Amino acid sequence: MIIPAGKPMLRESEPSASAKDRLEMCALSLDDLPDSLQEKVVLLDIEIKREGSSFTVDTLGQLKAFFPHDSFTIIIGSDAAAHFEKWKRAADIKKGAEILVVKRPGSAQSAFPEIEIDALEISATDIRALIKAKKSITQVLSPSVAKYINERGLYGSK
Repeated sequence: MIIPAGKPMLRESEPSASAKDRLEMCALSLDDLPDSLQEKVVLLDIEIKREGSSFTVDTLGQLKAFFPHDSFTIIIGSDAAAHFEKWKRAADIKKGAEILVVKRPGSAQSAFPEIEIDALEISATDIRALIKAKKSITQVLSPSVAKYINERGLYGSK
């Protein structure tokens, strides 16, 4: 499940894309995947539809209500793992789900199990910096997502 945050609370600045835009970018990126991968992933808008701030502990509670016999693994990046203890009811999240960190090259070791994947070594912060510097993002993002960002002027791209 891919669940974009509705209104993230630990972001230092407001995102330059609305929750609706972020949901659409997730959908576009999934559309760019091979069919064999697309059929294994579902995009959920439960945080975006929820009123108020987005908290993982609330989303986990919703998922457990719908899937009471399932176990959950929350996959986060190294940057999120570094601030995990600041998350609302972090201890409850750890009790309700496994945490798995996708390790970014050069990042510090986290307190959670980590995996490294063959992916682009770029963060959302890096992408916003490229856009601010008026450099191309087409080589580091899904083609559909790069086009969406540029067409809508997200993150200062216009």
